[in-house]
Amino acid sequence: MIEFVLKNRRLRLHPDGVMYCRAHRNGQETKSEKWYEVTFHKDQGYDRCNISVEGKGRNFKKHRLVKLAHDPTWDIFDVSPSNCIDHENHTRDDNSNENLRVVTNQQNQFNRSGVKGYTWREARKKWVAKIKVDGKGIDLGGFEKEEDARNAYLAAKAIYHII
Repeated sequence: MIEFVLKNRRLRLHPDGVMYCRAHRNGQETKSEKWYEVTFHKDQGYDRCNISVEGKGRNFKKHRLVKLAHDPTWDIFDVSPSNCIDHENHTRDDNSNENLRVVTNQQNQFNRSGVKGYTWREARKKWVAKIKVDGKGIDLGGFEKEEDARNAYLAAKAIYHII
């Protein structure tokens, strides 16, 4: 079990992934040692919860709370593009610490699953491959065969999308 602090709230993360929060009343911990299970709900595949922090209800994704539990120096409130949490195995509800890493937004996008990187262009009667790097699209060319467009994208991904 890991006990950690989120501003004025004490939380516990059990090895089975269940999270508990210390009882509060009027922004202060109660004198009883009562702990409540944090209730998560699915939102776009992610586990989310609402926790009152400094008297205000705030929404948190479970993977960010798990990262904070394992690294108390990490700033959960920093929502800048350089402080994203990536699920290495692409599974949004696998919130084990081993599956989570801090990356930039671009690195997080590199690790997306289900991205083909090519499409059929009827006007050109060709498969066109493209890749995005630093917000800019790079045209990888037009191809007669779908397989060639896919291979061009995968080759470019190995060069440009290094995490």
